Amino acid sequence: VVVAGRGNLGASDSAGLAAVQAVLAALPEGADVKVLPALRRGNVVGALQLGLAPTTPEQSATATLRAAADGKIELLVLLGADPLSDCPDGDLAARGLAGARRVVALDTFLTASSKRADVVLPVAAFGEQTGSVTNIEGRVAAVRPAVTVHATARPDWMIAAELAALLGHDLGATSVDALTARIAASVPGYAEATPEALADPEGVLAVRADVGRGELPEPIADVPVPNSYDYRLVVSRKLYDLAVGTQHAPALAPLAIGAGAHVHPLDADKVGVAAGGDVSIVSAGGSVVLPLVPDASVPRGVLWVPFNQPGTGTDITAIVGADRVVTDVRIERLA
Repeated sequence: VVVAGRGNLGASDSAGLAAVQAVLAALPEGADVKVLPALRRGNVVGALQLGLAPTTPEQSATATLRAAADGKIELLVLLGADPLSDCPDGDLAARGLAGARRVVALDTFLTASSKRADVVLPVAAFGEQTGSVTNIEGRVAAVRPAVTVHATARPDWMIAAELAALLGHDLGATSVDALTARIAASVPGYAEATPEALADPEGVLAVRADVGRGELPEPIADVPVPNSYDYRLVVSRKLYDLAVGTQHAPALAPLAIGAGAHVHPLDADKVGVAAGGDVSIVSAGGSVVLPLVPDASVPRGVLWVPFNQPGTGTDITAIVGADRVVTDVRIERLA
């Protein structure tokens, strides 16, 4: 089993695909291997398998933001998405939201992005609605409400059904069980994921072999080697960050480690700035200021920055470009 995810938001997804291909090529011929996608959120695999996947590169999230930034998107719908906090290329996210003629957001909390929307539709939270969730293995399990839906928020399937009706389409959505039965009857791989089967706490394994085939970006063969003066920027997620759901939970919000430029202690000595002192991180796309953090777990020649963390420094997304294969940076002392 190979668990593959995007470990560095400062590098393109093609670099990650090249790594997966290298692992698969090293396996013995004919080996029985399963690749599990370690994606950002819990039910992304289910969403992709049910059709919320780009069919062409022009429909990817990055391409959509570019089109919006160019004024080509009449209506941008944010389905639980917060590009301003979640997109590694912060400049592209800001231009995309500004360039879309209208923005509609469906979310549980007001986020940095939904605050800029023309219309915000409140959606019931995970523990407030009935449904199912598909994990990275493709196992579908039932979800049951733990608390009552707050105020006027509604389950997202109800919102989708009413919007469709206003546009002259009948989705035939009358209940969660009816939707689950419809999915089992019409989505490849989900035939066994019936309402009756999902009553089993173990859930049902449902995998579509056709999703993503022939639609992945072309992997790159060679990743540029940094010179002796630069550091390879690695930007990665932590379990706890500035995600709005985390920040609304008093017990979770303090667990975010905070923003910082993490380097090996020997590299920190070379910079000549005391731990916690501010340094300038300079790339081809600009510069940001972050506190320096000596960290023995970081390899020499690497600058690691946790993504979307609280702190007084500037946001690392300001110097990450969606089109760059990798991002190399210099660490400079402030004047």
